[in-house]
Amino acid sequence: MPTEEERVCCRQTPSNCLSTLPDFDLIVLDPLVLMVARRYRQDVLAAGEDDDFNRSNRHAGYRQFILWQHGHLGAGNRRVIPSCCTWRIRDTYPDSFGQYRGFVGGRMG
Repeated sequence: MPTEEERVCCRQTPSNCLSTLPDFDLIVLDPLVLMVARRYRQDVLAAGEDDDFNRSNRHAGYRQFILWQHGHLGAGNRRVIPSCCTWRIRDTYPDSFGQYRGFVGGRMG
């Protein structure tokens, strides 16, 4: 990961790494779950659909992970996703140019 802040481990043993759990596949990577999450977000925020399927699913996967692990955080309150999980999401829904923005802290720090 490019920054020290993003170099976070899920602190599990390799056999129990969050990114290898069946729940991770269902909650964070499943295309149908992500489609429902994206549509719900679009309805609530009255936002349009992103034309880039992988980027849309990647961002939805990040939000799903945070909701699964931390619950609703509220505007500006952000958490770093463990790098093992971030890379699993990125490997599943890659950027065509391999360019990723990385963690951007919110108002709360």
